[in-house]
Amino acid sequence: MNIFFLLILVCARGFIRLPFGPPFKIANREINKKIDVPENCLDVVQKINGFYGLIGPDINMKTVNNVYDLFTGDGLIQGIFFDNGEITYVRHFVRTEKLLYEEQNGRIPTNYVIKTIFGALSKLRLLPNLLGLANTVILPVDKTAYALYERDVPYQINIDFSNKTVSTIGRVNLPQISHFSAHSKYNKVRGTIETIDYDIFSRSVSHFELTQNLTVMSSNRIQMNYLPIVHDFWSTDKSLILFDSPLSIEADALFSSPMPISLKSIDKTFIHVFDKTTRKTITYEICGGLYIFHYANCKENDTHIDIYAPIYDKLNFSNLDITGKYRLVSINKINQTVGIIKTPEFEKLNIDFPILYGNRTMFRTLENKVNNGFIICEDLTIIKHIVFENRFICGEPAVKNINGCYYLFAYSFDSRDASCSFLLIINLDTYKQIEIPLNETMSLGFHSIFISS
Repeated sequence: MNIFFLLILVCARGFIRLPFGPPFKIANREINKKIDVPENCLDVVQKINGFYGLIGPDINMKTVNNVYDLFTGDGLIQGIFFDNGEITYVRHFVRTEKLLYEEQNGRIPTNYVIKTIFGALSKLRLLPNLLGLANTVILPVDKTAYALYERDVPYQINIDFSNKTVSTIGRVNLPQISHFSAHSKYNKVRGTIETIDYDIFSRSVSHFELTQNLTVMSSNRIQMNYLPIVHDFWSTDKSLILFDSPLSIEADALFSSPMPISLKSIDKTFIHVFDKTTRKTITYEICGGLYIFHYANCKENDTHIDIYAPIYDKLNFSNLDITGKYRLVSINKINQTVGIIKTPEFEKLNIDFPILYGNRTMFRTLENKVNNGFIICEDLTIIKHIVFENRFICGEPAVKNINGCYYLFAYSFDSRDASCSFLLIINLDTYKQIEIPLNETMSLGFHSIFISS
């Protein structure tokens, strides 16, 4: 039997089976339990009906040494169902092809040889995608939701309000798209989704508009100047905005670092503004390198485009020495110049994970590598700084308008005892806080959602 027919036979039967270790059942680590609501929290909880979910990587933070490591864990959803004064805590692992493969064949080693083999054979669908982790964002679309990671396609998940469960439906195959941005945008009014996929070999970014059933309606390709590792983008009905940051490969760390890529601070940064009507791109320049993980807001008129975002002047994916400074990047469309506005108050802080609600923006703060609170601002003016003692915030909070009042939802745990965990709810009008004990060891999270039931 020649190699061609052997490959056909393997594909027909599924992935090549490579025994790496003992099989396991990930369901043994999942949780679904009712939580006792303290008497002094009932008046708030009874107003809330819906699902708060935080997704993130299943990793041991003690072993994380660089930015890349943060993204390498299996997708883990930690959720709370609110139902007429009762709450149910759930923990669900997204059943990616990688995780299902490991359940049968043992945990896959992370050395370079294995990564190279899987990287090549996963493109032939002979092995699962090691980067198919579904650990960054939950994107609600109509009556379903998708778990996203920027180097794979979406995984459809089911958030079942009746049975208070979260489950994985499966991987969504998209013939025209290899990778689906973790920061894809859903336009509920138009019923469309926008996403991007970047290609480091052609140094380009492809922009797609899809129906809410994930059928591609249109696509556009924007040429970039540097390695196009674009984590987030901003989109309006008229324009697509992409930052083209001077990222380059560190040759001396090529075989010693899992992601030997850094930002060149002395090189220019380009801002590409793609007009969705004319299909033309206007490019603006900034003297100096900067990177954006997440956009906070963008305001455009006839003369200016004002972009609000945490800005990184230094970035090396091989370490954790990163600091986000909230600034305004203002593009003058008339003379095609770009200015950066800084404020002394924000330059003292390390913040990211912006959430826009009403006319305000909320950020998670980081101090001494600990997520210890939140900042609330209007444009570049700080309205409120909430700081916690002996608390570690587990990831991005969610903000939801309930009966005309905005509430913040977040997980936290005692910095002295990781198993002493809480659901934190803050009234963003009065800043009154309540904590509901969960008595579980919480994991790091990235982005969160609140879906009304």
